[in-house]
Amino acid sequence: MVVRMAIGIVVLVGFYLANTVWNADPRAARAAGLLPFQKLVADAPSNDQRMFRELQEGLLEAERLRGSTGAWPSPAALAEAGIPPLAADPTAKGPSYRWILTRRGAFVNYRGTPAAGAPTWLLHVQEPLPGTLPDMAPEDEEHHRLSDGTMLHVSIWTHADGERLSPALVQVPQAEGWTQWRIKTP
Repeated sequence: MVVRMAIGIVVLVGFYLANTVWNADPRAARAAGLLPFQKLVADAPSNDQRMFRELQEGLLEAERLRGSTGAWPSPAALAEAGIPPLAADPTAKGPSYRWILTRRGAFVNYRGTPAAGAPTWLLHVQEPLPGTLPDMAPEDEEHHRLSDGTMLHVSIWTHADGERLSPALVQVPQAEGWTQWRIKTP
């Protein structure tokens, strides 16, 4: 009886491992934890990967300035300081972008609209609402803590058909057809 039970357990564990850990398609296994509007940066074309990395760098600089001055810097100020991707890069082979900053309440958007034929990029930031308890989430790719202790929720998005989008502030990108880029599955 004990041997039969042990064999049954081994068979069940084998089926479980065969269907999860040793998936024949490694991309499907990596993407298993993603929501329908999310994609992994590692699966993106090289131009999109470069833009994602530049947006991460630009976000860190904007956060640094926001933490020290209390205000989000304009795209022109970031470009003047040479912060990618807002500053013109003569070595970049992709399209040029026009960057705008929109703010309302707790939401901040840096949106890059291409001259033509490329996706629109969105750096989406949500600050805490005034009077709310401090967010104790650990820092990760979506949670950034400013030097003053403020916890931000940040994400990077693209929209394939950005030319038809309203220039209004984006509060819920996934509801408007945007795709969120992530470094790893949540």
